[in-house]
Amino acid sequence: LDVRVVEDPHFLSAPVLDRYDVIIMNWMNHEQPAPGEAARENLRRFVEEGGGMVLIHFACGAFQDWPAFVELAGRVYDPKLRPHDPYGTFSVVPIDQEHPITKGLTAFDITDELYTCLAGAPPIQVLAHSRSKVDGKDYPMAFVLTPGKGRVFHCPLGHDAQALRTPGAAELIRRGVLWSAGLTIAN
Repeated sequence: LDVRVVEDPHFLSAPVLDRYDVIIMNWMNHEQPAPGEAARENLRRFVEEGGGMVLIHFACGAFQDWPAFVELAGRVYDPKLRPHDPYGTFSVVPIDQEHPITKGLTAFDITDELYTCLAGAPPIQVLAHSRSKVDGKDYPMAFVLTPGKGRVFHCPLGHDAQALRTPGAAELIRRGVLWSAGLTIAN
């Protein structure tokens, strides 16, 4: 993969977005508003016309001012819900062994935040989940959806670098990026 890191979310409004196969988002800036209408429309068009998008951790809350973001993200941060279990160790269990992202992937333990705050109604395909130690419910830790012609992989794991270095999480995200870009996943 040829990777370019862009720290300014206003890049999403750039006409060069179409040069990329997949956009990986791992940001939510509490101190500045999200990029405006041009970025929202460009990102929506990019995904719906066949681009890939990967959402990591709190990117589910990147566009608090854009209710339609849920159509691209599948599930978004809902501040009315309990945000997450206390930071700690939990298991991530693949539940769809037929999908290319999770085929052959085994359960793994991670030290992270188990998000319980995602809400939305668009149809998603849950690939892996985790059980909350607080309320005993299962929550999606990896899921996909296909808005328009696009491919979206959403994974709320990744609170810190340690979590992203966890071998199971790193492999799950690697596969999610490849799938979103329309590339073959070598297991």
